[in-house]
Amino acid sequence: MNFPFMPNRPARLTLLAALALVAYAAPAQAILYPTLDPEPTAQAASPDTPVPAALYRSAFAGVPAGIEQTSVDWKKANADAGQFKRGHADLLKWEQEQAKAANPPSSPAPAPTR
Repeated sequence: MNFPFMPNRPARLTLLAALALVAYAAPAQAILYPTLDPEPTAQAASPDTPVPAALYRSAFAGVPAGIEQTSVDWKKANADAGQFKRGHADLLKWEQEQAKAANPPSSPAPAPTR
């Protein structure tokens, strides 16, 4: 054999030894990675194969309930929020009216005498 890119004999022998090692390692890989049995795959593809029942567990099981002690009916809360047609602006106006109704303005304090 004549390899123009390998002028010396030891380099050629090293290349041939490496090629022989690769050729020998290929059957060894077949032993390390045997072919799979196709029967379990065929069983899994069959509609007649029994399937175990799925166990359901809520993601919220065991989660603390929170700091709220009461619960509100969501339909009523939705209806209450729906009365504010312009959204947050109407809500602020309503809160101001509620505050005025709860705290009526008191009569002015008499002026201090000298």
